[in-house]
Amino acid sequence: MKKLIALLIVALSFGGCLAQRVNMEISSFSDLPSPVKGSIHVLAIPAEKNDSLEWKTYRSKFEFGFERAGFTIAPIQSANYIAFVSYGIDDGQIVQGTISLPIWGSTGGGTTTFTGNVSTYGGIGSFSGTSYTMPTYGIVGTQLVPVSREIFTRTIAVDVVQWDNQNQELGNKVYESNLRSVGTCGLMVEVMDELIQGFFQKFPHSSGQTNVSANIDC
Repeated sequence: MKKLIALLIVALSFGGCLAQRVNMEISSFSDLPSPVKGSIHVLAIPAEKNDSLEWKTYRSKFEFGFERAGFTIAPIQSANYIAFVSYGIDDGQIVQGTISLPIWGSTGGGTTTFTGNVSTYGGIGSFSGTSYTMPTYGIVGTQLVPVSREIFTRTIAVDVVQWDNQNQELGNKVYESNLRSVGTCGLMVEVMDELIQGFFQKFPHSSGQTNVSANIDC
């Protein structure tokens, strides 16, 4: 029982890929009008990603976020802006540490031996015996347990650039943002929804920290 409880605590503390919050830091700078308006086309960087099925899934989520912010999604031939999106995840890093686990033990009950003396008719006698009560258990202390886990850095960068759709030429950059998130899930596909959601919580005029609830299956 003691081992089972300890294992459950470790699993809940360091499973890392179950219900959790995806935390992220966002740095952004914007010359976009307020409120946002105009049409936008979304592309991946580097360009070869645009043909991948993975990016096509992500692109629709970015397009939805830009639409909610006030843009109209348009083909490149008629867009006013182009959003260039890059994303990635590193190879992970092992982090060492310790956690405090409770020590479970008996806090009462069980078999008790008792002895005593009794005076009877001018004499003194002794007695002894045992009694039993239902034992109780609880936390009787704590211990530090060394642990290690692997953490990953996930990043998204977004640049929005003016687009001259008559001459098919890029103009001035009007928005740039970098998002960084560190966590135990090393699968970009499992956290991308949350990262995009967090990105648009700050878009287009805010920087800072944000977090999104997630139910991640790593």
